[in-house]
Amino acid sequence: MKAIGCVIAYFKNHNNYGTSLQGFATIKAIEHEGYKCRLIQYQKSDSLFKKIRLAPLMFISGGWQAYKKKIKKKKITESTSSYAKDINIRTSVNNQWKSQYMDSYCDLYIGYNNLKSGSKNYGLIIVGSDQVWTPLGLYSKFFNLLFVDDSIPRMSYASSFGVSKIPSWQIKTTCKYLDKINKLSVREIRGKEIIEEISHNKAQVVLDPTLLLSQSQWREEIGDKKPKAEGKYIFCYLLGKDEKVRKEINHFKKITGLKIVAMRHIDEFIACDEGFGDEAPYNIDPLDFVQLIANAEFVCTDSFHCTVFSTIFHKQFVTFYRFLNTNSDSRNSRIDSILNLLGLEDRLYNGNLTSQMFSKIDYNTVEQKKNPLLKSSLEFLKSGLALSKK
Repeated sequence: MKAIGCVIAYFKNHNNYGTSLQGFATIKAIEHEGYKCRLIQYQKSDSLFKKIRLAPLMFISGGWQAYKKKIKKKKITESTSSYAKDINIRTSVNNQWKSQYMDSYCDLYIGYNNLKSGSKNYGLIIVGSDQVWTPLGLYSKFFNLLFVDDSIPRMSYASSFGVSKIPSWQIKTTCKYLDKINKLSVREIRGKEIIEEISHNKAQVVLDPTLLLSQSQWREEIGDKKPKAEGKYIFCYLLGKDEKVRKEINHFKKITGLKIVAMRHIDEFIACDEGFGDEAPYNIDPLDFVQLIANAEFVCTDSFHCTVFSTIFHKQFVTFYRFLNTNSDSRNSRIDSILNLLGLEDRLYNGNLTSQMFSKIDYNTVEQKKNPLLKSSLEFLKSGLALSKK
């Protein structure tokens, strides 16, 4: 039987814990169904002419904002020695984890023609979860599976657009790749709506792949790792820059008497992260991150995947919005979606953190809501994998 080719966001020197863990979980879920899995890695070899031709489209699709963010991060890293040192520690630990857990699965294709011909090596190609269909990524023809030979079945599992609306100038091409995918599933309700608004295809909402593994399976993956934090604590994983959020958490700390274990400067240097938290470890790999959530008394976050793992380990948690809903770059829809699916809308910060944290979550009810979704998600995955060519 040919292997399943898996297209996920997988990069070295990239410290996104959610991205790493959803890729890891996707592999585990596919293997659990009895299939061999390979990660398709693509290295571009574009000509200067092609780069110039695509530049205007990438500029208006979010490329300029991404470039400015990269330059800003570089300047801060160069001017703040302690920050640079800490981020290097985090990057090194994450790279080591990827080398240990992921690299053995990788097939690398250099150049688009090699990628296209290489697609015939697989029985089916699946694009995984996370924000793989963002407007900026359209032009690579990678995560949308436009490189796949027409003889090879395609499917998506819990893929996300990362936005609530597709730019008007991208609708035609987006529709083209969606119509070529044999089995379509998305992570958010809004993603399903987008697909059925602009294409001729139908989509199913499924659980994020990290939710396909049970609490006991995640504990097995953690194994006997030494915890990076001892005793009782409030775990804080905040990507946003709101100082008021951190002040509210510090107030909650005083009420509980618990220490704060915080992961600082996740996406970029954040001034109000400086000094926030009693402990701020940087030598955290993806499974350390999961363990920090599993061992916490309370969790405060504005992250989708930290929210997900809080539910897996039955934590008392509160999720903050990182963006205003009026912000065109808002990623709030994915948090809204998972909380709505699990009946946890009251976990969105309402202005009184202490009251919310001490309001006990009924995880029996949460599991009752999750189980049918888990069953249908696994059934979707099985039916898609069954399309694989022998």
